[in-house]
Amino acid sequence: MNENNNLNNEFENFDDDFAQIVVNNDPDEIITDTIIEINETDTVNKSSRKGMRVFIVALCIIVALSIAITGGYIAGRYSVRSSNNDGTLIELFSKSDSEKYSAEVIYQQVNKSVVGIVIYNSEGIKGYASGVIYSEDGYIVSNDHIYEDAPNAKFKIYTYDGKVYNGTYLAGDTRSDLSVIKVNSSGFFPATFGDSAEITCGEQVLAIGRPSDATSASSITSGIVSYVNRRVRNATNYSSKLIQTDSAINPGSSGGALVNMYGQVIGITSSKLVGEDYEAVGYAIPSATVKEIVESLIKNGKVVGRSRLGVSYQEVDSVTAEIGGSKIFGLKIAEVSKDSDLYGKVKEGDIITHVNGKAILYDDIILDIIENNMPGTEITLTVVNSSQKNITLKCKLLTYEGESSYKTTPNALTPDGDSSSGGTFDFPYGN
Repeated sequence: MNENNNLNNEFENFDDDFAQIVVNNDPDEIITDTIIEINETDTVNKSSRKGMRVFIVALCIIVALSIAITGGYIAGRYSVRSSNNDGTLIELFSKSDSEKYSAEVIYQQVNKSVVGIVIYNSEGIKGYASGVIYSEDGYIVSNDHIYEDAPNAKFKIYTYDGKVYNGTYLAGDTRSDLSVIKVNSSGFFPATFGDSAEITCGEQVLAIGRPSDATSASSITSGIVSYVNRRVRNATNYSSKLIQTDSAINPGSSGGALVNMYGQVIGITSSKLVGEDYEAVGYAIPSATVKEIVESLIKNGKVVGRSRLGVSYQEVDSVTAEIGGSKIFGLKIAEVSKDSDLYGKVKEGDIITHVNGKAILYDDIILDIIENNMPGTEITLTVVNSSQKNITLKCKLLTYEGESSYKTTPNALTPDGDSSSGGTFDFPYGN
């Protein structure tokens, strides 16, 4: 009973309190306050959602910046280019994000990627060369001229750890003087190729190869870059832009590595000037060229997408012209190929003076245009004929079909060592 009275008293007190609220506040105001309280709650929810959206946007920005920074780091390490032949993307390491090393450290690392090559056929050993491991699965890059005098050439490959492998000719290219030899094995140490576009005159470089004896350990020589992109005729008599260095490149070192002080291969050594008037003038094929050519050789068995004009010429510079009593300089035509777009339009003795409006002060000007454009590209030439008249001609560039110095002859030894007569050839260094 007392509990019921207490409970009733509590309800009465509650009613009194509510009545007091009604007296002190207009009922409409009570409703209004309730609505305001609800709206305030909704506002808080909207603010929370807005804050969440801001947080998500900020997070996305942070992630994007992280990706950009990472991309910038990778871009600093790699320079990705599209090759001039078949559009294949190539990767070259940049030295901007790398660390310089001592010659001792570089030798220990790069030597794992340099091999000795013995070139031989049924007549015996025909020569020695060096090579650089291009991939883990046994692709090796060297020069094309190394087997020029060895028909049906076979190869023994000597690695840094004293192992010997059979090498098979895959493809070669006389114009660039590059070749690819394949070893049917894996687990090799491919070289790190740096970006030859970053080379500067005076930069210190090292040459690593196997002069004289491919079976011995690699040697290392030191020098500098004497000239960048010097156009010279290489060992196969084609004009190419090469790296000139005073680092010693001796017989047997052809196909070896020219390395910067970041441990990156920036060139494949190819030749040197020999004679009493020359000292320490060596050349290497730039790594950008190496990558483009080798990728095409592996993919296509030859280099595709290169151009030619179809004209042989003699360069007549301004000095030569003046000595001969003429003011006309350029390229004096010696012969025009029948498949050239210029055949029947120009004659022997005519002089090409301009290409695409540029005066041909030296042949680099037109050669650069030919090399940097695909077959079928139309160029404009200004020609001075035998009547001393200027003629403007448009012509399309031809396709240059790559070829190799590698030769085969009938009744030659097969790669397994068996001749067509059923005999065998026992090479002294094993099978």
